Amino acid sequence: MRPWTLKTQALAATLIVGAFAAPPALAAICLFGGCDVGEKAAKAVLENLLKQRFDKPAQILEFKTTMTERLEMHATGEKGFEYFFNATVLFPEGANLECKPESAGQAPEGCSASTHYVTAPRASDPKGKQYVAPGQKVTFDEEYRFYEAGKSWKGPDGKIYDGE
Repeated sequence: MRPWTLKTQALAATLIVGAFAAPPALAAICLFGGCDVGEKAAKAVLENLLKQRFDKPAQILEFKTTMTERLEMHATGEKGFEYFFNATVLFPEGANLECKPESAGQAPEGCSASTHYVTAPRASDPKGKQYVAPGQKVTFDEEYRFYEAGKSWKGPDGKIYDGE
């Protein structure tokens, strides 16, 4: 065998082994911060916001990430991360029972008759508390925006989360 053939084979073997070693190396970089928001953090935010928005216990039955995206606000240079997901949540006892609509489309004052459920409302989302019937499953199709906080991320619930 020629010496350059042996060197080429050694280089190829090194590249193959290196490709399999890359994920642990990337994980090591995460120890120093700068990693993206993961499902664990997004789910924790959902749990916190459910407690703030609804007055009875809720169980997350399903949680599915649909998309994630890093952001940079050009005007301020602030970095962010958007986390899109679908979740199915069970309310065994219902929630905000005082907001039960009195008639079709009429909710008591301070409540919303909307059945578009959100945990992190924006300007176009329902205002006020939302009624959930006992035993009802509610589907949330949401996006949370996290903002960079040093080597961590500040969630829409105001808490700080580490990247995963």
